[in-house]
Amino acid sequence: MQVTSKKTDNLTEQLNIKISPADYKEKVEQKLKDYRKNMEIPGFRKGKVPMSLVKKQYERALIADEVNNLLQNAINEHIEKNKLPILGYPIPAKDQQEIDWENTDEFDFNYEIGIAPEVEVDLEKIKGVNSYKITASDEMVDKEVKRIQEQYGSFSDLDKVKKDAFVLGTFKNEEENINSQTTLRWEDLTAKAQKALRGKQKGEEIEIAANELFKDPHTLMHALNIPHEKVHGLEAPLKFNIEGVFELKPAEIDKELLDKVFGEGKIENEEALRKFIKEDIEKQLEQTSDNQLLNDVTEKLFDTVEVQLPADFLKRWIEIDSKGEITGEKAEEEYKKAEKGLKYQLIEESIAKKYGIKVTYDELLNLVKDLLKLQMLQYGQALPEEEQMNEIAANVLQNEEEVKRLTDQIIKKKLVNLYKEKVPVKEVVIDYDKFLDKDKK
Repeated sequence: MQVTSKKTDNLTEQLNIKISPADYKEKVEQKLKDYRKNMEIPGFRKGKVPMSLVKKQYERALIADEVNNLLQNAINEHIEKNKLPILGYPIPAKDQQEIDWENTDEFDFNYEIGIAPEVEVDLEKIKGVNSYKITASDEMVDKEVKRIQEQYGSFSDLDKVKKDAFVLGTFKNEEENINSQTTLRWEDLTAKAQKALRGKQKGEEIEIAANELFKDPHTLMHALNIPHEKVHGLEAPLKFNIEGVFELKPAEIDKELLDKVFGEGKIENEEALRKFIKEDIEKQLEQTSDNQLLNDVTEKLFDTVEVQLPADFLKRWIEIDSKGEITGEKAEEEYKKAEKGLKYQLIEESIAKKYGIKVTYDELLNLVKDLLKLQMLQYGQALPEEEQMNEIAANVLQNEEEVKRLTDQIIKKKLVNLYKEKVPVKEVVIDYDKFLDKDKK
């Protein structure tokens, strides 16, 4: 077997592989002898069928199998030996002649290999990136304080519906098969629904169209107990029978409440509560800030790092990989869709290599265990012994898709930490609402 290669340009290489009978004859003959031992044809005893008949039936298929094995092995050995960072997989070259498997003994293959470019990344040269420290507004703190007061508040009956009342009742529509009991929160209702309910008493009934009921369609989904796809555009008339009207008296922010919610002596007064809530919200907003930093640096990398791709090779690769379903202009479109993602993948790989970013099995295992513990605590479940927890986590890591998702999660976190260390960022303190508005300007 002869294997030769030549560069066709900086990012593609053509591999020529010549295979002669001497390369495959011995193995093919051995397989033919094995087939003969078990072959049965009327008129011949088992194992005594003439070799000419065995060859007539099986030889060409065996030659094709063995030649393909030799071809693939030669391609793989060439890639491994030369440590080629390939893109996709090798494909037949444009000048590859169709093989006549029935009549050919000497085989000549030409394959094209797409090679990933060398990508140089210097994070310290990136300019104009902000690192946001997002602060919680008084409104956000007020909302959380109100939630705690309502959660631990007490209900009392009302004679009739008024502003901020809670209304228990049942929605009905026979044609839409709706029969759902729910409690309406005044703040979730549209102005029209509030007007229809105001002043009504227990036992009374109102009629209102489904799309005129709630400010948010998703609230309607839960109230009517219907699928998400049915909610949008639903205009069905609904009857709502009022079964109870209640007023929520928010709990007082006092020592008794604070000890009940946070533990005895942990938070002494409302001022300390607001400080705690503000810090907790801002800690959660750090993830939002990290995601923004990751996105901003990524965009800068696209703008500043040059990544050349073997475009013609990749378009042909798309055509071949799709088994001919995607060709011509469609292949061009698919390449354009994939181009940015592929460039970023190469940039990320370059960063990982340069700065030593990698994910170990232990990191994956510990992340799964942390997520499992959090989930169990949320549902009030007892935590298993460490050995059992390791077994559960190991089983989760048998799922390749889950491993990929968790690996991406760890890499993103490591990239953010790296960017904070290496990229010359400008820290900007910004209110959450202004942070949301900054991209709209």
